[in-house]
Amino acid sequence: MTKAPTVRLAVIGTVRDRVFFGTDIPNREPPSILVSFVDLEAFLKHRHNYHITDWALDSGAFSAYNSGTTIDLKEYIDTCLHLTKTDDQLVDIFALDVIGDWRASQKNTDRMWEAGVSAIPTYHAGEPEKVLVDLAKRYPKIGLGGVATMRGKKKLQWAAQCFARVYPKKIHGLGFATRDAVVGLPFHSTDATSWEVGACKYGHWRSFGNAKLAIRGSKQPLRAEVNHYLQLQRDARSRWKTEMTRLENLGNEQ
Repeated sequence: MTKAPTVRLAVIGTVRDRVFFGTDIPNREPPSILVSFVDLEAFLKHRHNYHITDWALDSGAFSAYNSGTTIDLKEYIDTCLHLTKTDDQLVDIFALDVIGDWRASQKNTDRMWEAGVSAIPTYHAGEPEKVLVDLAKRYPKIGLGGVATMRGKKKLQWAAQCFARVYPKKIHGLGFATRDAVVGLPFHSTDATSWEVGACKYGHWRSFGNAKLAIRGSKQPLRAEVNHYLQLQRDARSRWKTEMTRLENLGNEQ
């Protein structure tokens, strides 16, 4: 059984940093990661090298939408079914969203479940509240997302309102990996790109107190950033130990 809460490091493209290789993680629990379907080929090419606890597969719908491409639902389903059978470290799969159309997203989720894929649907900011309530009733785990344009307290307040309406429920926070979010709300799992993008692109290093440093570029060693999120994960597990047990017990009763 996967431990919770889990803070997943979202991987963009090929994992290039040795922090995911077994030789770099002696006597330490390796990180969990999230891989987008659009980056899956690059990930699988070097899959045998990665030392991870487990991983989740995201549909990549948002990235595809921004780039003007589309993802074929049947191809996504077939890939999910194959990976479910061949990779026991794949523990979560997210449903294929249709950006801006919650009804179409719901249809995709239904088709994935009918095909045998236990897909996690996502409720997006701006969608009707009834969608959130319905998803929580129908599925064992849901995601909260669509918050790319929100910042700080507004983002966290929106998530708190979602929890107030459907908790207790296993909830994944897409893009919720600040300390305020992970320790402030009982997310079952979250993910973040900031462990890499924040440091390498913007010079925001969480491991140095979110300091903005003149240390940027794709070749930066990221062990300190990974360690920061592993510690955050340990803190969240200590904070929400009782709640995670409660969620598991509720799941066993369903």
